[in-house]
Amino acid sequence: MKLYLIGLGPGDPELLTLKALRLIQRLPVLFYPKEEGREPIALGIARPFLPEGKPLLPLPLFTGGDPKEAERARREAARRVREALSRYGEGGYLVLGDSLLYASPLNLLPHLEGVAVEAVPGISAHQLAAASLLKPIALGEEGFAAVTGLGPVDPEGLDRFQSVFVYKAKDLEALERAFPDREGWAFLRLGMPGERVLPLRAAKGVARDYWTLVGLWRKGGEG
Repeated sequence: MKLYLIGLGPGDPELLTLKALRLIQRLPVLFYPKEEGREPIALGIARPFLPEGKPLLPLPLFTGGDPKEAERARREAARRVREALSRYGEGGYLVLGDSLLYASPLNLLPHLEGVAVEAVPGISAHQLAAASLLKPIALGEEGFAAVTGLGPVDPEGLDRFQSVFVYKAKDLEALERAFPDREGWAFLRLGMPGERVLPLRAAKGVARDYWTLVGLWRKGGEG
């Protein structure tokens, strides 16, 4: 049995890699994450390329704060994956962005012992964010950082990076206060319908969701 974790890119179907395209068309079954109250974005990216009649199986996804509920959802998802792979032999899990960067299916791996897993890279949201502004992610001896914004972001140690990307950014006001010497941009539903790219200061009062990304660039010089 084999499971492919297929990174689909940040939202724009044209950013699929050729390998991802080949797999979603060839594999006999595809899994996608589905959580109550959230649209299955990964499935929407792949849908234009799916052959008619392709088996599509939703997997429960729990991102709340209850560890027991999260574990229950992961065990149930793993059970469904095993059951399908025992029938089809192989399948693919559709992953928004890159398959190894803040990717929910990674939580299933401890429950998939005996299943061969291959990760298929996808374009990450911070790559599209930088491209949309023509701003370098890193140059020369500089580096960059990617952190999560689900909790407070501590700026200590991040000043050495040319750019800092905050995934799932929740508190834009706090980010602006924490990084006063950086040029900040908010990327709302990047690569998806309704995409908005705004200076961080202008985005504070704008409705946003779980997929909000913030990019912070060092002021002056390159980037």
